[in-house]
Amino acid sequence: MLQRQRVTSSAETRRSRRPNWQISLSTLLPATLAVLVVLAVAPVIVISYVVATDTAERLLSQQAEIVVDGLENEIRDLLDPVVEQLGYARQAVMDGQLNPHDPDDLRTFVLGLLGGTPQVFGIGIVREDWSMLRWERDGFAEVVEPPERLPFAGEAVEAAQSGRVAYWARPFVSLVLGDTILNYRVALERDGEFLGVLSAGVTSEGLARYIAEASELYDVTAFVLAGRDRVIVYPGAQAPREEITSTELPRLSSVGNPAIARMWDDPQPFSQIGDLTRSQGHWSYIDDVAQIYFYRELNGYGPEPLIVAVARLGADTWRDRWAATIAAGVGFVLMLVAIGIAWRIGRALSRPAADFDGALGAIAALEFARVSLPRLVGSRVREWRAMARRLESTARALTAFRTYLPIALVRRLFDTADAAVESQERTVTVMFADLEGFTAFSRGRTASEVADHLNEVFGLIGPIIEATDGVIDKYTGDGLLAFWGAPDTQPDHAHRACSAAVDIVRALEARADERGARTPRLRIGLHTGPAIVGNIGFPGRINYTLVGDTVNVAERTQAALRGIQPNRPAVLAATHEVLAAVGQSGAAMRRGEPLANASHPAVMLRPTEGQATVVSAVPPATPDRQR
Repeated sequence: MLQRQRVTSSAETRRSRRPNWQISLSTLLPATLAVLVVLAVAPVIVISYVVATDTAERLLSQQAEIVVDGLENEIRDLLDPVVEQLGYARQAVMDGQLNPHDPDDLRTFVLGLLGGTPQVFGIGIVREDWSMLRWERDGFAEVVEPPERLPFAGEAVEAAQSGRVAYWARPFVSLVLGDTILNYRVALERDGEFLGVLSAGVTSEGLARYIAEASELYDVTAFVLAGRDRVIVYPGAQAPREEITSTELPRLSSVGNPAIARMWDDPQPFSQIGDLTRSQGHWSYIDDVAQIYFYRELNGYGPEPLIVAVARLGADTWRDRWAATIAAGVGFVLMLVAIGIAWRIGRALSRPAADFDGALGAIAALEFARVSLPRLVGSRVREWRAMARRLESTARALTAFRTYLPIALVRRLFDTADAAVESQERTVTVMFADLEGFTAFSRGRTASEVADHLNEVFGLIGPIIEATDGVIDKYTGDGLLAFWGAPDTQPDHAHRACSAAVDIVRALEARADERGARTPRLRIGLHTGPAIVGNIGFPGRINYTLVGDTVNVAERTQAALRGIQPNRPAVLAATHEVLAAVGQSGAAMRRGEPLANASHPAVMLRPTEGQATVVSAVPPATPDRQR
């Protein structure tokens, strides 16, 4: 038993902890639709943004890698064959296949080298005395240069004699050609004897053409550096020969293109571009414009590594990278628009529910005349229209239903149908009213005249009874039976009944004064006592009524008024039980003489002159009894 109590207590505790909150359909439905829109669209926007951003970053880095790869391949295609050909010449000298001191043999061999390497503009051999014999591609001219015109000759000989066999020398600018020269040198020797230095010069003309084409094709600025500070070639680098005064490569800072000249100014690491596989990169602000750089070092082509680089405007890269952000922003705005539309649709769909709720509230308040749904009756939604018509039809039926049942019973049936119809003994106050001489009054009159008179009298009586929450049980032809104290518990039921009876007497007297015509007067009898109240009948036809001796006493009390004060339009009598229950609250009533012919002790009652009937309730002298 103790365990069961604990379980029950625990369940009640859990129920008490449940949040007691409610939300209106006009908020819930739009919010649900909005959440569904967010759940359906937001993941698509996020996934699309992530995928598009990653794709844009990869495309950007891949494009940069392609341009840098192209520059690297162009340089290798340009320079590696020279290394291979001059290596072959050195080996031929070492094997005795080529004699550098034989002019004819040497000339034939050099012309073959020039034919196999079209990028080489000239080949020369530096003697031990620093003089040079060279061959130029144009016309295959053979020229002997004295040492004073060859500032690099001594350097080449000394390097060869110190053990440097094959290497790319420092690039320089040719005063004659007005172009950058990349110079490859190999030491010629045989059997330990130094025979000279074979040198091949490669111009940057072919590389410049490729750089110009790549820059235009990919909308970038491609260039090649010797180390970090010297420029070999860049778009538009070719200058008139008369303006060249030094063989030194131009410094980076002297280049007229700011994107190249300020490449190393305040470099910033990438934050949104994907990882580069073989290249490096950074970005810099130059004159308030972002420049993006991708570059790669190539070793083995000079004393310092060559740097192949690509510069691109940051605005272009940002356009590519931020396209996903813009698309996501547009998607977000469209999602907000969809949420707004969903919200409006939800409100529109929930508005009929609010109308139905108002109509059902009017039905619950028994105000059936207020049940009107013209907007839903004309709706294009078939279900709304059908439901509205059915609800209005139900309200009309309930209106008729209300006219046939006591209003208090109808209200009780709406609230607690089962308890309302349960038969039980209650202490009630019963009013029995009857029109005296109505049969004689009806003789000679039409049915319409008789019905109109009854409806007029009951039209005065009925509202007064219902105003005090009395229940009109039935109309008995030219009379009625009403009671107080059921179905709702009314501790002051006797007081209510007396108040209603006095008001009825006042109303009928006022009516008689206005008309002056003699009409059947109304006899009213009141009695308080126990009665059985509930459903009486069979399942197919039930009447909510009361039975018992209390009803009979009330009827006999009004019958005992027959012939008493015949000139008054209404007379009223109440039993001692009613007076005892009313107590001091009956100050607005004047007690008259006892009824001599009543089977139960009763007295005549009259309204006190000049005073209104007391309506406020007081506790009864005898308590209600319920079984």
